[in-house]
Amino acid sequence: MQTRVAIVGAGLAGLAAARPLVDAGCDVVIFEKSRGSGGRLATRRTDLGPIDHGAPGVPSELALALGGAFWLDGKDNARGVGVPGMSALARAMATGIDVRTGVTVVALGKSPDGWLLTDSDGGDCGMFDAVILAVPAPQAGILLAQSPDMVADLALVKMLPMWTLLLGFDVPTGVPQGTQDFNGPLMTAIPMLAKPGQSGAERWTVYAQPDWSAKFVDIDKAEAAATLLAAFRTATQLTVHPAYIAAHRWRYARVGRALGRPFVANSEETLLAGGDWALGSLASDAVASGEAMAARLLKRRSAPD
Repeated sequence: MQTRVAIVGAGLAGLAAARPLVDAGCDVVIFEKSRGSGGRLATRRTDLGPIDHGAPGVPSELALALGGAFWLDGKDNARGVGVPGMSALARAMATGIDVRTGVTVVALGKSPDGWLLTDSDGGDCGMFDAVILAVPAPQAGILLAQSPDMVADLALVKMLPMWTLLLGFDVPTGVPQGTQDFNGPLMTAIPMLAKPGQSGAERWTVYAQPDWSAKFVDIDKAEAAATLLAAFRTATQLTVHPAYIAAHRWRYARVGRALGRPFVANSEETLLAGGDWALGSLASDAVASGEAMAARLLKRRSAPD
């Protein structure tokens, strides 16, 4: 009988888990609450062009495998990027996988027939033999309310927020088009024109400092945008006004304290939870966690009864 696997979360960990399961013949469905897949491989479409507002890059080997490009301007040396934006990498990873966006899973129920998932509208998402939770640890903890041992493990994880500021200009700014590091509320600013495959209007992603983001995590987006723009003006001597401005809050952007192993699982190994938070803050950590969860399910499936 074909093994049915539900994956909650279509970020890097969820997509990395799905691929080997699909390739092994499992019936896999990914449920994603957002409108698109990729998680922090996020790109905002604007009239001035795309602006990446999540992870600025991924390990070059991952981008190479997915047909991405290499960015040499990053402070972490060569990094892989998607063209025209980071979300292109996620779309490549999701090829051939059943990803259902706009579906928020709010409950898991166990029965003799498997796991039943329920969405936020009270709908039945289906019955599955196994479930992978590839979402931030605090969100996984909510879904694992009936698995206290797993919740206790997740309580060890600490995740940190980050604000990002997205800017687009319809006139030249005079600001050098290279990665810039700052003090104060700002951490790093990355121009889209520094990345491969980009042309046209100047567009920037400005990342706030983790401490500032944590302190002001609950302010509204307009206030965050105004504050970060003022700091960017001061730091770069910017004199022109952006034609596009937006702030985005990543409530679980970084890992302050990792779990220390690739995932947590129930005693039957039919319910697993993982993500970058299991191993660290890097995109490669998310991929490693997702692949480890898939490997565990496939090993369980092949084990003799």
